[in-house]
Amino acid sequence: FAYMDDFFSAQAANELAFYKPYNRSFPRNQTRLLLLWDMLGVPHSEDKQLFGTELTVIGFLVDSKRMRISLPEDSRRAFVAELRSWAKHAVRRSFRDWLALAGYANWSFNVFPLLKPGLSNVYAKMKDKEHLDAGITINEAVRRDLSWLANHVEASDGIFLIKSV
Repeated sequence: FAYMDDFFSAQAANELAFYKPYNRSFPRNQTRLLLLWDMLGVPHSEDKQLFGTELTVIGFLVDSKRMRISLPEDSRRAFVAELRSWAKHAVRRSFRDWLALAGYANWSFNVFPLLKPGLSNVYAKMKDKEHLDAGITINEAVRRDLSWLANHVEASDGIFLIKSV
């Protein structure tokens, strides 16, 4: 048994080939791969056959025209709302919640790597904690850091990692 997901390649936009089973055109190499899978009996579905200049890959928006990787707008808004909720309203949260917040932020650091200092006080508060349900008080340093992080995420365009060839 094998599971495969997320194959990527680049091809000129005008190099399309018609794939009859889905009654539509795809990039030539993608069509060739679908035909090979058909020959080998590998199942696939039309809704998974994506292509274009903007694609969401593992939750990140990859924009090949602007040569940038960012969070999709709805993900960015949700992350900022979570940060602001902690910074403004929360008094005490469980260690489990702190771990979830740190994980959420670390995921976002794939496109906001320079914002990592925004978790310094979060990690300091989590240090030596073991019990997942134990409450941890949110202090002013954490509030300040999370507000700083939210402001910068809101203002950022993502990361321009890709060089044009």
